[in-house]
Amino acid sequence: MKGIIFTHFFEMVETEFGDETVEILIDSTETSTKGVYTSAGNYPPQDIFNLVTSLSQISQLPQAALYRHFGKYLFAGLYSNYSIFPPKALKNSFSFLDSLNDYIHSDVYKLYPDAELPHFSTQYRDEQKMVLVYQSNRRMSDLAFGLIEGCLAHFGEKASIEVEFLKEDGSEVLFTIKLNSGEN
Repeated sequence: MKGIIFTHFFEMVETEFGDETVEILIDSTETSTKGVYTSAGNYPPQDIFNLVTSLSQISQLPQAALYRHFGKYLFAGLYSNYSIFPPKALKNSFSFLDSLNDYIHSDVYKLYPDAELPHFSTQYRDEQKMVLVYQSNRRMSDLAFGLIEGCLAHFGEKASIEVEFLKEDGSEVLFTIKLNSGEN
């Protein structure tokens, strides 16, 4: 897993929970690096799983809620760090989400050929509704949910999001996003 995920995670923890929580998290969580990450590094996905589990215990918040919250936070950070988007991706949240694999992830692979990114495929899209399939062996659909929420917030859109597990293990999840009429 790319280090940028970890650096943004620790930024979120510091911002949302404070420096003391960051220190407790680093001291109490088993990771491959003892809590030291660089944005360009590669790290085992188990590290983020362990960190979220520990943060859940420290904060008494459910892991799913933490992943979603982190996803929203992460979208803003990744969006601001990735400076060039095709104009077609910047029209609205649906355009952006629809361009994930074809443009954004393909550019990430150019920079990081060893990156293991989730796959998103659009099953249906019109002006008010989008059906998006998330696939990843890491089974981090709550993080994907938060990223979708972050994308909607960035474009100033409000929507309802329905989640359907296509595979019990969470490796394939269907998101149905319906824009709230008059609020986008």
